[in-house]
Amino acid sequence: MDSSSMDSGLSLVSFWSLLACSLQLLAAVMLTHRCGGRGLGPDRWVVLWLFYDVIVHLTLEGPFVYMSVGGRTVETSEGPLAELWKEYGKADRRWLTSDPNIVSIEILTVVLDSLLGVGLIYAVLQDQFYR
Repeated sequence: MDSSSMDSGLSLVSFWSLLACSLQLLAAVMLTHRCGGRGLGPDRWVVLWLFYDVIVHLTLEGPFVYMSVGGRTVETSEGPLAELWKEYGKADRRWLTSDPNIVSIEILTVVLDSLLGVGLIYAVLQDQFYR
């Protein structure tokens, strides 16, 4: 994918990024509905947000970590997600070059936040006291 502009003024990367976010939101809505979100009342919005949060950590930030470890960098990676991160890297070059601080924070985010999100989803769905 290149960053050429479309008629609407959005770059191609921006278009695909917005489409991906929409699909992630749709997946979160479907998971919330499937897990009984309709019967949760106001908590269904919390579960929806948590599902979306986990999906984003795993499908956007997870690939960033993969592209940034083992001698690889986002700058040399190819594919749609690499293009998304290259676009992000235009604002802050550290995201392109596997900066150790950025990568370590993202590893923590992907692993810990995803697990915490799944745990909170379980707690809300099971009406646990620690939710």
